[in-house]
Amino acid sequence: MGQFLTIVKEYLKDKKWATILLGGITGLFGVLTIYILSELDLEAMSSIIAMFPEDIFDFFGGLVAMTNPYGWITLELLGFIWLYAGIYLVFSASSLLSQDIEEKTIELFLSKPITRTKFLGSKIVSLYVFITIMMALAFLILSGGIATSQVFIDEGLYWDRVWGTYVTVVLFLSALSMIAFFGSTIFLNSKKAMVIGIVALFLMFFIDGFYIYMEAIENLKYFTVFFYYNPLDYLVHADLDLYIRDIIVLTSINAALVIGSLIVFNKKDIPN
Repeated sequence: MGQFLTIVKEYLKDKKWATILLGGITGLFGVLTIYILSELDLEAMSSIIAMFPEDIFDFFGGLVAMTNPYGWITLELLGFIWLYAGIYLVFSASSLLSQDIEEKTIELFLSKPITRTKFLGSKIVSLYVFITIMMALAFLILSGGIATSQVFIDEGLYWDRVWGTYVTVVLFLSALSMIAFFGSTIFLNSKKAMVIGIVALFLMFFIDGFYIYMEAIENLKYFTVFFYYNPLDYLVHADLDLYIRDIIVLTSINAALVIGSLIVFNKKDIPN
């Protein structure tokens, strides 16, 4: 267990600046969004937007995404969290295991009293803890912005919705990262794992964003991580049933990728 914790601590220590910078920048972008929102007249915007056909705004989450403060946060920040943080996490996850193999440091780790399962488990735990802490920092800063914004105070401070959404953000980003990590256990190569992660990310985003316009790909939506990430429905509509469904599915996806990674890695021959 000592070696397991050492690997986790070393990874988190190595990522401390990434945690602070990425989490901080994400949170500050949310605060900037709130500041811009406070300068807008939502009632006037609602009147203007109402003049357009409603389906024009379907891609962005409908009219409510542009006329409700929580919808605005979803539109500007949470809906594109995969772009602000997800891409970096995919890059990070793709090299988390492969770097040790390519630099031959894995031999040193496995020569110590630690099994393959515990070694890989330490890498996976490191990734999840990194994402959890980074997003916690982002949401703490975002919460500060919400708590001091008169627009949100007038709308209502729904902390249960905000921090409930935090859980789904962590699970969503973790699933995207674990796709790349799973690829690294198959190919034991950072570049190939990175390609798998990035291609999967953009392909799933495309399917989730355009299946309502393209009948041919409609059924593929169930195979995308994006379909089970709906911050607008949690924050604005307080859809508890959808929230529970998404938590269960995202947790299952993460569990399947973790188990799959452990199975594949334990059967792999480590190149010399």
